[in-house]
Amino acid sequence: MPRTTFLAFTPALPSELLTYILTHQAYPTTLLICQPRANFLSALARCVPNTVQRRPPPSRPRSSSAPLDDTEIEDQAHLAAGDKERYSGHETKHPLLTATLQQVATSRFVELAFVPTLSHLRAYLAVFPPPQVSRKGSGPPHTHFEKEGDRKPLVVVYGLVGLHRDTSEWSAQGLGDTVAGLVEAGKRSGRCVVVVEEKTRDFGNDGQGGRVAWGERLPILNGSVRRPGLESEDGAWSGRTVEVGRVLGRWFAFKRGEWDEDL
Repeated sequence: MPRTTFLAFTPALPSELLTYILTHQAYPTTLLICQPRANFLSALARCVPNTVQRRPPPSRPRSSSAPLDDTEIEDQAHLAAGDKERYSGHETKHPLLTATLQQVATSRFVELAFVPTLSHLRAYLAVFPPPQVSRKGSGPPHTHFEKEGDRKPLVVVYGLVGLHRDTSEWSAQGLGDTVAGLVEAGKRSGRCVVVVEEKTRDFGNDGQGGRVAWGERLPILNGSVRRPGLESEDGAWSGRTVEVGRVLGRWFAFKRGEWDEDL
């Protein structure tokens, strides 16, 4: 069985997450969405517009560097107006809105599950099947032209930390229990485990979302009481607190997502 890898990526939009999975997944791959189906589809619809951008009209090369006279300038203006009118309706769709054969074939072998509560997630991980058990047949045909190691079977959990927030399990103890179950499921199935938080408007597009997510503090033990009237995040909880990144760092390596690499 190949060595299991555990990665924690910077927060991503739903569209960025799906693009990553369709690009890097290998059979079998499981995607666990830690929110209700309606919420995820609504967020996906907001971040995937019907069109991305309009294609610019092609430039017209000049045969010489000589200055244009008044007649040539007028002709160029008419041509530019015609190009603008012709290309104004030529729009580029988001890649997820284009059902290519590869995308359709790949998506058929991605197992998708919505786990809106911690109980759902922990129960799912407890019975996660080993490699020999498959509920989707023998999988897609092997593509021999792919470079060895480029694609790996995945278990992707989207919104793991957020699922604990505002619950009695919002603590290092509660998060650690869930992560331990996830790590065990990954080792049992021999898959690469990836956790990604949902990117919000507060994170923006500056690539700092990961620091915000992993730097958030939570109490060490379950049942800690939040004290009202205190602005300091450390002082808001009774007892000691620890960063989310310290909890995940016991198992996961932190990595910038491909959606943030150009920032």
